Amino acid sequence: MKQRWYCLLVVLLALPLGAAEMPLNMTQGVTDISGRVYDLHMTILYICCAIGLVVFGIMIYSMIYHRKSKGAVAANFHESTKVEIAWTVIPFIILIAMAIPATKTLIAMEDPSNADLTIKITGSQWKWHYSYFDKDIEFYSTLSTPREQIDGDQTKGDNYLLEVDKPLVLPINRKVRFLMTSDDVIHSWWVPAFAVKKDANPGFINEAWTRIDKPGIYRGQCAELCGKDHGFMPIVVNALSEADFDNWLVEQKQLAETEAAAAAASMSQTLSLEDLSKQGEQVYLARCAACHQPNGAGLPGVFPSLIGSPMIKGPVQGHLDIVINGKPGTAMQAFAKQLSAQEIAAVITYERNAWGNNSGDAVQAADVGHFTSNGAATPQPTAAAQITDTATAVVNHAADTVADTANQAVEAVTKVVAPEDLPTLTMDQLMAEGEQVYAATCAACHQATGAGIPGAFPSLIGSPVITGPVSGHIEMVMHGKPGTAMQAFSAQLSLQQIAAVITYERNAWGNNTGDTVQAADISNYANNGAETPQPTVAAQVTDTATAVTDTVANAVTDAANQVTEAVDKVVTPEASPTLTMEQLMAEGEQVYATTCAACHQATGAGIPGAFPSLIGSPVITGPVSGHIEMVMHGKPGTAMQAFSGQLSPQQMAAVITYERNAWGNNSGDAVQAADVASHGQ
Repeated sequence: MKQRWYCLLVVLLALPLGAAEMPLNMTQGVTDISGRVYDLHMTILYICCAIGLVVFGIMIYSMIYHRKSKGAVAANFHESTKVEIAWTVIPFIILIAMAIPATKTLIAMEDPSNADLTIKITGSQWKWHYSYFDKDIEFYSTLSTPREQIDGDQTKGDNYLLEVDKPLVLPINRKVRFLMTSDDVIHSWWVPAFAVKKDANPGFINEAWTRIDKPGIYRGQCAELCGKDHGFMPIVVNALSEADFDNWLVEQKQLAETEAAAAAASMSQTLSLEDLSKQGEQVYLARCAACHQPNGAGLPGVFPSLIGSPMIKGPVQGHLDIVINGKPGTAMQAFAKQLSAQEIAAVITYERNAWGNNSGDAVQAADVGHFTSNGAATPQPTAAAQITDTATAVVNHAADTVADTANQAVEAVTKVVAPEDLPTLTMDQLMAEGEQVYAATCAACHQATGAGIPGAFPSLIGSPVITGPVSGHIEMVMHGKPGTAMQAFSAQLSLQQIAAVITYERNAWGNNTGDTVQAADISNYANNGAETPQPTVAAQVTDTATAVTDTVANAVTDAANQVTEAVDKVVTPEASPTLTMEQLMAEGEQVYATTCAACHQATGAGIPGAFPSLIGSPVITGPVSGHIEMVMHGKPGTAMQAFSGQLSPQQMAAVITYERNAWGNNSGDAVQAADVASHGQ
């Protein structure tokens, strides 16, 4: 019996001694909080193990020594008060013993007060933006794993998908406070060694903190499913000694000055189209390919293709605007703070000349600087100018629509060819053309290898559609599959292209069906298919002409409606309504709650060290013109945005009135929309 107790004692003592070496156990971390979390985890584990040993020990003992074969007779008792009290009180005591240390640890985890350093962390698909408060340092941290490793063309490194171009640098032995938010979807900043895991929600700010005990490099990841490239959003923290961190701050300021000088010098440089395209390709692969794909084809229905895109083919100014300022309401971010003027110029040049776009445009850093400076300094146009500009833009858009539709009609009529007149190509010719069509049209979803994306886009390797009857394959490509992401390509590809890509898919990646599908087969299927019979040549021409007429009519009607709406939306100061203080306060409170409260809090108290309080603020209690200026144009170098493009003059007037009279400010000012409109002009 003693030997059994000795064995049990050895097992119990071995658990804590070996726990730190268990590869699947929780990490002890490098902070006081992570150590407390680890100790709590092990305490709960030991309690659970002890309960398990007691319960299963009694069960096994009972089954062995009180089994029927030994003549044991079950006791006959009911409603034992002692048993009822025992199995109620004992678990209660155990739960209290577990709750006390857990509560202490949770309270300590949520106490970011008295921090030595505050850092704002903003999640963005798929990168992290770090801003050091009161240090004038901010940068983006993005994945630096080479694309060749991701595509499987190179051996994966030791830190595969856990390496970045710019790590977050923190000092040891100092309390660091984190303010976490998001630009788009929900992310989660998680570094296991710190025991910090906090969601970054758009429109909200969450707090966390850490104090690192020893220098080193610590890695983490986004722990919230934030989109298709969720796994490509790592976190790397470089913890330095206090002296080294102070030196790093000095180096960053010097680096910022050097970069500013280099940016200024780049404004006078003129690079060749080849040099710009080469640099632009690197920037594109690092920053843009995650959404628009390396081949520029995008993801249909999610991220637009850049091949022949109206934005790419259109004026350079529009291309500059969308890259620099992004596109609100979409996943297109503003890259003004993420890329230098030279990098923006290079990537725009690359996009306008890659994948067959061939615009010949060579955008220089000076063009970016000129656009940025003019865009920031452009005064608010007058009402008449707004109407004129809008009308001009609408008319030009309608004219472009009519011209494009006419060209499409000519192309459509040109494409109408009788089956017997279609060419017959060899297998090699079909495979060569099919590979090009597949790369440009299908590879974004089904991947260049045909392997698809499991759970999203099916593999084409050995697919029943690919290896089944050719007619089913033609039907799928031509008419798509309702309820899925598979589009109908009958209107996007010519008969020859459809035949070529089907031939390629049926013979690539080891499918090797040997089928050679010709354009005539596609035409015959369309003519004879039960699903959608192909109209005659004359009918196609008639239908196309009708469609062109309808499109032109719709374009003109839309243009007229847009001009009317634009005129209606232009508000002149003299035409602005005058509201009472009560009306302004009511509307202003709503605008503040949806637009400002996330940073400055519902009480106007702000977040100390991060977002200033509006209670008795010099801006709030100062001249109204300064308040209007701040709301309209923001404050460069801070988180205060410009709301002139987000709110109407009436909304800005209301929220300014509310801020100047809420929370005890009581300025008595009633700002009207006319005041805001006059300031803008």
